[in-house]
Amino acid sequence: MTNDDLQFTDDLPIKKQQNDLLDRAGFSQRLALAISSWKNQESLVISLTGAWGSGKTSIKNMALDHLEATEGSQVIEFNPWQWAGQDSLSSAFFAEISRAIQRKDPTDDDKQLAKALRSYSRRLNTGASLADGTAKLLPLLFASTLATSLLGTMAQGTVAQVTWLAVTAVSALGGLALLLKRGGSWLSSWAKKLDEEAKDSALTLDQLREELQKLLSKRDKPLLIVLDDLDRLSAEQMKATFQLVKAHMDFANVVFLLLFQRDTVEQGLSKVGFDGTAYLEKIIQAPFSVPAISGSQLEVVLFQRLNAILTHEQQLQQRFEQDYWSQMFQRGMRPFFSNLRHVYRYASTLEFHCRLLRGTEVAEVNAVDLFALECLRVFAPETYAEMPRHKALLTSSEPYARKDETQRSRVNQVIDQLVSLAPSHHQPATRQLLREMFPTLDWVFENTSYDSTIHIRWLINSRVCCDQVFDRYFELSLPEQDVPNSLLHELGRRITDPVAFTALLSNQKEDYQAEILQRLLGLVEEFPVDQSLEVVQTLLCAGERVGRHGSFTNFSPRQQVARLLRLFLERHEQKAVRSDLVIEAFASGTGLVIVDLLLGADFALRRKGDVGYFDDDGLEHLKNIYLQSLREMADRDPDTFLGDEDHASYLIDMNRYSEGGDEGRRWIETHVTSPTRFLQFARGRVSVSTSQSGATTTRTEYISPSSLEYLLGLARCAEWVDRLDSIELNETESQTLAMVRDALARHAQGGVTDGED
Repeated sequence: MTNDDLQFTDDLPIKKQQNDLLDRAGFSQRLALAISSWKNQESLVISLTGAWGSGKTSIKNMALDHLEATEGSQVIEFNPWQWAGQDSLSSAFFAEISRAIQRKDPTDDDKQLAKALRSYSRRLNTGASLADGTAKLLPLLFASTLATSLLGTMAQGTVAQVTWLAVTAVSALGGLALLLKRGGSWLSSWAKKLDEEAKDSALTLDQLREELQKLLSKRDKPLLIVLDDLDRLSAEQMKATFQLVKAHMDFANVVFLLLFQRDTVEQGLSKVGFDGTAYLEKIIQAPFSVPAISGSQLEVVLFQRLNAILTHEQQLQQRFEQDYWSQMFQRGMRPFFSNLRHVYRYASTLEFHCRLLRGTEVAEVNAVDLFALECLRVFAPETYAEMPRHKALLTSSEPYARKDETQRSRVNQVIDQLVSLAPSHHQPATRQLLREMFPTLDWVFENTSYDSTIHIRWLINSRVCCDQVFDRYFELSLPEQDVPNSLLHELGRRITDPVAFTALLSNQKEDYQAEILQRLLGLVEEFPVDQSLEVVQTLLCAGERVGRHGSFTNFSPRQQVARLLRLFLERHEQKAVRSDLVIEAFASGTGLVIVDLLLGADFALRRKGDVGYFDDDGLEHLKNIYLQSLREMADRDPDTFLGDEDHASYLIDMNRYSEGGDEGRRWIETHVTSPTRFLQFARGRVSVSTSQSGATTTRTEYISPSSLEYLLGLARCAEWVDRLDSIELNETESQTLAMVRDALARHAQGGVTDGED
């Protein structure tokens, strides 16, 4: 991402009418017309009130733009923030007006008015300066006199009293000297101001006001004085500003335009002893409110911003769910937007986060969920920050959690807590957003549950309700352990290329392979049906190369491949078509591992009376060619066959699927003719049991006596043990022999081991 790729939306008011997005230019023009047509012996005080972000300043700017174009008024914008005291505020106010009047091509009348305003400003400031300077310097003299007075109370006797009088005199003179020294510059400045005022006029303050009134009355257009953002002042500054306006409401051809949030100003005035509502009514003659924003107008602006984001984020477009978006916006997001400032704040940060999570070829998140969560992050940040703590509950991924009344109460309690963290006016919308984003909780609110197919679809669409992808929405990056959507997309793209697909998948870690394949289940609907043979060939090939180990709670990677293939075959309604596809694909290449799993699953369904995936003839044919492939592999190279980790399963299948039911046993009796082959055979019988003690997991390898009896016979195994006693073995071979001995001993004692078949 380059620096100029991302442009944050500014939060500044518009300045020109052509930038109006909310059709307020007409209101601004009428306001400007009312101002320019004012001609009266008294001032007009107009207020424009509205909530934060409602567009007060934008309306003011458009009105001023119109006044400038029509030359309808001379405009002076005064910022009271920088003047803390009422006296300095008054003088600064009139000094600023004086400067503004002379700023652009002043007429003689303008110059005369500016001069009068300067005189008025200095007269207002003179008393304040004298009082302020004296207040600062008198304490010096007072402190000196106080110190000597204290000494006087301690003096006793004539000599002491005389001494005290001398000290007092010196102290007073010293204090006076210090006063003169420190006050010299101030007195000089004050004298200069007095001199300037004397030069201007010897008129009284009232006479100066009369002169100003005459000069203002002669003007052919009003003087507009704008005071914006008054609601941001302190309570004392508010009081001073409104008192300033109130004290000068009798000036002719002057219009005050005051912009503020009414409730904030009323509260501020109440803090300094006024009845805010009544006080404003006395001052303001023409109160206006910012026109309400049409919801449809605001949505047009918001949607334009969102469309612009999606236009630049192709990855987010690919899986954008229009129906889900419509539901999310109408039910949850819409109430968060009440003015343009909300739209701009939201769109700027959303665009930034889209860049973080857009992925390389496909998005790593669901666009609609990202849009919804950005609402919470911007407008209900405490709710957003708290959500990761409740990931398991929100995604219904808590281990051993039951969908009972206790859990229902817990869910409601957590949702209530999250909602309470949002600003009060956003709480209903926050609750609705949470419900929309987490259908995993519909069993609580709507007594509705969803099957695994729906959950897989949520996962492939990277919905935040899936625990596998939840974290990336809050970490704002792809966690290292997550399966990136770009990898799934690439595997989906290679699904008709056995070599490329298998290479990409088998290069992943074994425990990661199972998670990848689980996620791929959601992409099955996108596998090309018109290339079904190639898809089946790819999955049969992949099954030979992926990991073989699973757990009690997770399928192994090869089991996941078999699930993926069965799900794909279900897209073909006719069972015969399914059988033919697997038979043709298996006949043209590898696939023993997956065909073994397919046959086992189908025969298991039939034994339970359920319907299998294949037709009867097809299943029989597949079984026969599978059995023939096993024979050819086993007879071609017995050592390689016994070295295969899956040979135990293959030998059992040779027993299970052969006519006599003992073909695997006969093969063992024929080919296990050396100590090495016996140990290979025995190694294939090893099973693993797992036990848990606190936080410690113990894995124990063992051989079941029944597995030895089934394929070779315990008597023959005992003979091999005796022969191997005199042979030097490596560590693995010794461990295998020890497990065979243990199996024989347990059988002789009539005991079994936990986890035995």
